[in-house]
Amino acid sequence: MAEETNGVRITQRDVYEKLLELQAVQIELVSDIKNLKDLPARMNRVEQKLARMEWIEKLVFTALGSGITGFIAALWALIR
Repeated sequence: MAEETNGVRITQRDVYEKLLELQAVQIELVSDIKNLKDLPARMNRVEQKLARMEWIEKLVFTALGSGITGFIAALWALIR
């Protein structure tokens, strides 16, 4: 009693096409990994740039606060 099975036929051509597809994906991954080698250095540069910008931002807000305080003091002196 031979049972009839409905299977999928896989040929060598199908396997070869999948291998080519896999190879293309591997090439993309390797190129992405190569671009990530210098990631720590790039992140360090970004962090340093943000730290410099934060210092400038603090200075600007301090100057703005001082200017506003001076303006209010001058107005108060005029009103009194």
